[in-house]
Amino acid sequence: MHHQPVIVRWSMPIAIIVLVVLSLAPVRWIGWTGWFAAQARVVISPIAHPITIAIDTIIPPPISDPQATQRERTLADERDRLRTELLQIREENHRLSTLIDKFTRGTQIIPNLDVRQVHRPRISSLVGGLIIIRSGEIPGLTQGAVVVADAVQLLGKVSRVDKRTSTVELITARSAQPILAVVLLNKSGSIQVPCLLKAVGDGTLKGEVARTVSDDPNDPDLQTNAWDQLVGKEVRLLDSQWPAHAQMLMIGTIERVERNDAQPLRTRIIVRPTIADLRRVPEVIFRLPPIEHADSGGGS
Repeated sequence: MHHQPVIVRWSMPIAIIVLVVLSLAPVRWIGWTGWFAAQARVVISPIAHPITIAIDTIIPPPISDPQATQRERTLADERDRLRTELLQIREENHRLSTLIDKFTRGTQIIPNLDVRQVHRPRISSLVGGLIIIRSGEIPGLTQGAVVVADAVQLLGKVSRVDKRTSTVELITARSAQPILAVVLLNKSGSIQVPCLLKAVGDGTLKGEVARTVSDDPNDPDLQTNAWDQLVGKEVRLLDSQWPAHAQMLMIGTIERVERNDAQPLRTRIIVRPTIADLRRVPEVIFRLPPIEHADSGGGS
C-alpha cells in the first residue's frame, strides 16, 4: 500500500492551524502578510479587468444620459446644486415664518397681558420628565417660570436656573403637580367643564370630569351618551397656582374616555399634548413678565 509523505498528509491541518492563528493575531503582528496580498493582486488584476469589461458589456452600468457631453453633465450638476440650495432656502423661510406665527399666536391668547416671549433651544433630556434648556442669564427668568412650545402648548415650569442653563419639569412628568384645567365643549370656548389632571408617566395625563346638571340652559348637561363625543376636544389650563399669563394655554386634546363604575357621575379622560413627545422638542419659549428697559429678546 502506497503511503503519502508525512509533509503531504499534514500540510492541510498545518495550513488551517496557521490561518486560525493569524486570524486571531493583532494586526501589527501580521503586517508582513501584505507582501503576499500584493503578489496575489499582480496575478488577479490582469484577469479581473477583462471580466469586468465583459460584465459591463452584458449589463451596462446605469448612466443618466449616455449622449451627454462633458459640458452638459457639468450644467446638470450645477442645476442639481442650485435646486438643493433653493430647497434649503425655502425650508429656512418656512421655519422662520412658522416661528413668527408662533410668537404672534402666543400674544393673541391673552392680548391684554404684557408678556415677554424668549426663545431658547433645548440641550438635552433627563430622566424623570426633565429637559435642559440653554437659557443664559435672562432677566426675569426664575424658578417657576412658564415654558411653552409652538406658542400655545404648555410644557411645564422651570425648576432650576443657573448662569447657562435652565431645567424644566414637564407637565407629563410623574413628579409634576396635578393641574386644574377645563374641557372646551365648543369651538368658541364658551362652554367648559372643569377637570383635574395628573401625569400618568407615558406622555399623557389622566383626570376626571364631573357631569354638570343645571337649570341654566347655557350650562352643559353631559349625559352618558354625550361622553363619547369628548374625544378630540381641547383641554386648557385654568389653575390659580399658575401665573395669569399661563391661563388657557393648551394642555392637549382628549385621546380617549374611560368609564368610572365606582363614581358614575364622573368620567375619566386621557389627555395627550399636541406635541407627540414633549421631551424631544427642539426649542422652547419662556413666557416671562415684562421688565422695564428689557428688550424683546430678553437678554442673552
